[in-house]
Amino acid sequence: MSTSVTIVCVAGEASGDASCAALIQAVRKRLPAVRLWGVGGRRMAEGGVQLLYDSSRWGAVGVVEALRLAPALWLAQQNLKRRLAQQPPDLLVLVDFGAFNVPLAKWAKQRGIKVFYYFPPGSWRRYLPRRNDLPNCTDCIVTPFPWSAELLRQAGANAYFVGHPLLDRVHPSLSEEEFCERLNLNPEHLRIGLLPGSRRQEVRALLPTMRKAAELLSDLEPGAQFVLALAPSVQEEEVQRAFAGSTVQWRIVREMTYDVMAHSHLLWCCSGTATLEAAILGTPMIILYRGSWLMEMEYHIRKRSLNLTFIGLPNLIAQRSICPELLQHSATPQNIVAYSLTLLPGTEGHLLQREALQEVKSLLGEPGATERAAHLLLECLDVHHANTR
Repeated sequence: MSTSVTIVCVAGEASGDASCAALIQAVRKRLPAVRLWGVGGRRMAEGGVQLLYDSSRWGAVGVVEALRLAPALWLAQQNLKRRLAQQPPDLLVLVDFGAFNVPLAKWAKQRGIKVFYYFPPGSWRRYLPRRNDLPNCTDCIVTPFPWSAELLRQAGANAYFVGHPLLDRVHPSLSEEEFCERLNLNPEHLRIGLLPGSRRQEVRALLPTMRKAAELLSDLEPGAQFVLALAPSVQEEEVQRAFAGSTVQWRIVREMTYDVMAHSHLLWCCSGTATLEAAILGTPMIILYRGSWLMEMEYHIRKRSLNLTFIGLPNLIAQRSICPELLQHSATPQNIVAYSLTLLPGTEGHLLQREALQEVKSLLGEPGATERAAHLLLECLDVHHANTR
């Protein structure tokens, strides 16, 4: 096959954007002339993907948010289908974002377009949903969890476990000494890292609670230092308003999330991919989630229908409680502080959680997942041998 290849990539949220960007970077090493377009965020655009739509604001939490976004997503999907029909690519690469991507995969497969699914939705589950369309609408599935690959193969899919790509990119860029020096932190004092999420509604719900908890903890632990790691999608002005008049000394940083995770003694972390990133770095955490009453109702319905005991990825992967989960009304400043005191350095809780997080990391395979996924992608394209001879 000629190296003049077109790949269309579709990713929804920040984590999918980052994973897809790393994958296409690995593919470009082997196929420098590859043409890339699709749907994604800033990192995919920086990696050379010509974006038909910027999906960085498509992340929805709860029914209300999903309904608000539904018309725009439907229109985007129709336009994307029209473009795919006019200019069929050599391969359609879909990353997570199941509500959008699974119907797109079925549509594309029916029209003879090859489909490569990276990060199948819900792959952390130890079971497949009763109705699972992925085996019939994909040519290759690459999943970050070994049990997911096994379940999909049993269902008839061409599925592979390559390890978790977060292992390739989750590492600090600064030493602890450099981190403290850059942020003017006292290396001898307690450091708490705050990760309020990447979605606007998550941040708005959690920031006031985090602020109050920090003020309470500062009374009990004089000298405690708080570093807030902002996602690219979060406006700093909104954070400044939330913390105006606070008695606590805050550091607000961007593009330093892994440094904050690695060099904090404890993390207050919104439920999501960040909890798994923190687990890889081995930093104890409290997992938080707050939303509207409608979102709380949906959470309970989903938890019951999916038979979920936990929502935090480290707990889901370990299938036991490793990190405290404070959800909705339980996510109070008082509860955050109470659990924090049991997880500070020198406590048994701190040591036990660090050991458990290492076990979670061991279930994610070995580094090199992105390169292995790129190899499988090229095999799906049937260009691997032609370009490595």
